[in-house]
Amino acid sequence: MSVEIRDEPADGPAARALWAEYMALVASRLDHPVASPEAIFATTDAFGDGAWIVLYDGGEAVACGGLRRVDDTTGEIKRMFVSASARGRGHGRRLLAELETRARTAGLTRIGLITTEVLTEARDLYASAGYEVVATPREGTRQDYWMEKLLR
Repeated sequence: MSVEIRDEPADGPAARALWAEYMALVASRLDHPVASPEAIFATTDAFGDGAWIVLYDGGEAVACGGLRRVDDTTGEIKRMFVSASARGRGHGRRLLAELETRARTAGLTRIGLITTEVLTEARDLYASAGYEVVATPREGTRQDYWMEKLLR
């Protein structure tokens, strides 16, 4: 099967389907829906000066993620997700590497992201890719992790 990364609209059909699956996963692990998902995960307009990509495996949209510019040197990864049916095949690492490449190409030297305690697989991936926890904000009973990496 071939793997392909495509630039697509952040509100396109593949992105919407993956977003729905992602939000259902987060809600099931938190035992309640996220109160204002756009406040945490960004609206689709946030990627206008960055990138939105969808990863296809064998023609099926299985992963997505976005990069938004925070300032002249800093970017933020948002809405990165790999479908349950496609996990364990290296798609998350491939997607993360592509977003980092795009950040470097855009002249960014630092990249950050936020994840939460219930997304242990995501935290493990980010840590193994060199991201370090720089803050641990709490949102009600939810523990979040702000992670950053210097791009070289």
